[in-house]
Amino acid sequence: MSREKVPILVVDDQPEGVLALEATLAPLGHPVVVARSGREALRHLLHQDFAVVLLDVVMPEMDGFETAQLIREREKSRNTPIVFLTALSQGEVPEFRAYAVGAVDYLLKPFEPDILRSKVSIFVDLFRKTELVRRQAEALREVLQREHERERAELYQRLEAERLRVREEVLRKEMEAGRHHQRWLEALLSELPTPLALLEPGTGRTLFANRAAQGLAEGCLVYEEARRLRPDIVLTGGDHRPLSEESLPAARAVRGEVLAGVRVEWRSGEQQGAALAFSSRLPPMHGRPETALLALFDVATLTK
Repeated sequence: MSREKVPILVVDDQPEGVLALEATLAPLGHPVVVARSGREALRHLLHQDFAVVLLDVVMPEMDGFETAQLIREREKSRNTPIVFLTALSQGEVPEFRAYAVGAVDYLLKPFEPDILRSKVSIFVDLFRKTELVRRQAEALREVLQREHERERAELYQRLEAERLRVREEVLRKEMEAGRHHQRWLEALLSELPTPLALLEPGTGRTLFANRAAQGLAEGCLVYEEARRLRPDIVLTGGDHRPLSEESLPAARAVRGEVLAGVRVEWRSGEQQGAALAFSSRLPPMHGRPETALLALFDVATLTK
């Protein structure tokens, strides 16, 4: 930062005055920006920061006091140091007006070069330190902003993790309640005299069959395994024709057909029987997907 070149603004309408200032400031090695009028100086200050403004008092159209007043009224340049340069004699310099419009110092022409360079060097050093503080403050703001964003991200992650944990806990409790409900329902259905079975759509797997369904036709109407174990049991439709696996009431219920009294018969040797099949779809509940309900009414029982 100490080696950084700092611009200096010279405001003078006289070419010889500008040349004298440039020659005086050259040993400092800093860029000198020249403005030939107060308006030109204001344009420079609008787009660039300067360590100090060396401002001639006597200028046409807008003198140094008016220019200094406008510099102080602008937010961007109001803190820029202003040093007045004037050829007026000691008694002619309106010191109170100079300080009133914001000047920090003034020099009489012809000025002592070493004194001017010394004063300018002080303002250059102040500008550097101020810029260093500004950059450090900006860096600190960026660090704090990143820290704030990191903390917000961590907080969001914790909240999201907690939300997922609560959601999983709720689902776990719902599933546990569903399992209790399912066990209670299965225990209740097991004792019913009507043969009932729950079938899984897609796979055709029998999820549950009560005792009455397991005993009807040796369970061949609801279990594929039972049909393989009892090949002697022949299943037929109401027209007495053998039923294929796809045409069994259970398979049709799994495919989504709504059965309303479909007759199925069975026989094995001298034993035979018949049942009326009814089906419906049960919606998903307690974590269990949609299922098919198959009810079988034993014709012999109905006849009795």
